[in-house]
Amino acid sequence: MSGSIKKSIAVSTALLLFLFVIIGFGASYIAIRHIDSRYQDASVQAALDFAELTIDADAAKECFSTRNRTEDYFTVQNKISEYQKNNSSIISRISLVSFSNSSGYFIYDSSGAELGSKLDYNDQTSASKAELINGRSSLEYKEKGYITAMRPVRTVDDTLCGYIIVKIKRPYGSRHFMFIGGVVAGILIISVAFVFIISAMLNRRIFKPIKQITDSAVYLSGDDSASEGKDASVMFDTKRKDEIGRLSSALQKIFFDMNTGAKHLSQALYDANHDGMTQHLNKRCYHSMEETFRSSEQLCVVYFDVNNLKLMNDTNGHESGDFVIKRAADYIRGFLGQGDYCFRMGGDEFLIVMTERSFRDLDSMMEKLSKDSPYILSRESDSIKCSLSYGCAFAKGEFSYDELLAEAEENMYRNKTELKKLLQMPDR
Repeated sequence: MSGSIKKSIAVSTALLLFLFVIIGFGASYIAIRHIDSRYQDASVQAALDFAELTIDADAAKECFSTRNRTEDYFTVQNKISEYQKNNSSIISRISLVSFSNSSGYFIYDSSGAELGSKLDYNDQTSASKAELINGRSSLEYKEKGYITAMRPVRTVDDTLCGYIIVKIKRPYGSRHFMFIGGVVAGILIISVAFVFIISAMLNRRIFKPIKQITDSAVYLSGDDSASEGKDASVMFDTKRKDEIGRLSSALQKIFFDMNTGAKHLSQALYDANHDGMTQHLNKRCYHSMEETFRSSEQLCVVYFDVNNLKLMNDTNGHESGDFVIKRAADYIRGFLGQGDYCFRMGGDEFLIVMTERSFRDLDSMMEKLSKDSPYILSRESDSIKCSLSYGCAFAKGEFSYDELLAEAEENMYRNKTELKKLLQMPDR
C-alpha cells in the first residue's frame, strides 16, 4: 500500500477533526455573542428606563429654554452621573439632548457637558435628522465597540423635550474571543496528536498487511517491475505498481475507449444533421426542429433558390453545378448570426430561419441582398449564368408558420421571375 494513501487518510482525518473544532468554535462564539447581545439589550433598556423615570421632561425643557440650572436640575444630573458611574463597566455615557436643524444641545450629561453645550451631527445622526427633530420613535446605532440607543422624551402636552442617549460598551467581544481561541487551539493540538496515533495504528494493523497482499499478487502475476515509493497524485498514474496503479490503467483504457466512441458518435451526429457539400444543416435536421419554430414568438424566414442550376449541370457538368452550390452556401453563410439556422432543403434551395432577429434586422438583410442583386454564382468563363433568388417574411406574436413559409416562398419566386427577365435567362 502506497504511503500516499496513508497520508491522505491522515490528512482527511485531521481535516475532519479540524472542521469539527472550527464548527465548535463557531457555535460557541455565536452562542456567546447571542448572550452578549441579550445582555446589551437589557442594559440599554434598563439605562433608558432609569433616565426616563429620573428626568422630568417639562422641568428639563424649562431649564434648557432659560439656561437656569435649579437645584432639581443638579439633583437629576447627579443621579444620572451616579448611575453611569456605578455601571461604568458597560455604560459609557448617559445624556439628554435637544436636536435642531443645525445641531444638538446637551441638557443633561453624565460626562460633564454643560447645559446648552453643542453636540454636532455625525454621519449616523445626520441620516436621521428629521426623525430626531420630530421625536416619535426610538433609534439605535452600532459602531465599533459601542452601541448608542436613543429614546424620545416628551412633555405633558406632548411637546418633544429631547432624546435620552445611552452609549454602552460591547462587554464580551474580544475578551471572550481570546478565551475561546485558546480553548480551540488546545483542542486542535490534541486532535493532531490523536490523528498521529490513529495513523500509526492503521499502518500497523491495516496498511502493512494490505501491502503484503498486494506484493504477493504482483509477484504471482509475473510482474517483477513492482516498486515501492511511487506516489500517485492523479487518477491515471499508471506508473504505480499497486491496486491504484492497476485501477488507473484500467480506467485509462475505459476512458480512452469512451472518448474514442464519443468522438465517433459526435461525428456521426454531425454528419446526420449536416449537408456534406455545403456544411449547412440538412432537411432531416430541419424536420427535427420544425415544431420548435412553430412555437416561436417571432420568426424571420428567408428562402433562397439558385437559378439555372439544372441547365448548368446539363451543359457544363455537375462539377460546375457543385461550384455554384458551394458559392451560394458561402454567400448565405455570411448572413447568419446568433439564433439563426440555415438548411439546405434541396439541390438548389436553402432556407434561413432566424429566431432572435427583429424586423429591423431583416430589413437590413434585405437591403444587403437587394444591393448585391443580381448575385452571380457561376464563373465568368461559364456559358451559363447562375444567380441567387431570395424571398423573405417576418411574423411576431400569433402567426401561422405554414403561411409564413408560403409568403417567403412566394416572394422568392417573384424575385426569381424578375431576375430571369433582367438577365434574360431561359425559363428552366
